[in-house]
Order: sequence, then structure tokens, then C-alpha cells
Amino acid sequence: MGLRSLLTGGNKTATNTTGRTPRERARRERDIREADANTDKWLKAGGLAPKKRS
Repeated sequence: MGLRSLLTGGNKTATNTTGRTPRERARRERDIREADANTDKWLKAGGLAPKKRS
């Protein structure tokens, strides 16, 4: 179920509206978690801020 559907109180019985298989959904979720972790590391390292030189 998509975020929009959750926010607007849409159809709560449809679980696979995207047509993805469970394996594809798991891979996509893994990719998103990895991207989020990499973004978090990048932000903690300063993001676009100039790097300090020793």
C-alpha cells in the first residue's frame, strides 16, 4: 500500500498495487535502506560543507 493511500485513507485491502513480486519488493526495500544509510553517513561527514584541511 502506498503512502498516499495511507494518508488519504484509501483502499486498505489492496496489498500489492504495484504488481511487484515479494522478491522485487524485498530487493527494492534493501536498496532504499542502503541508500538511506549512505546518505546518513554523507550528512554526518558534512554533506556539501567544505572539508577541513589539516
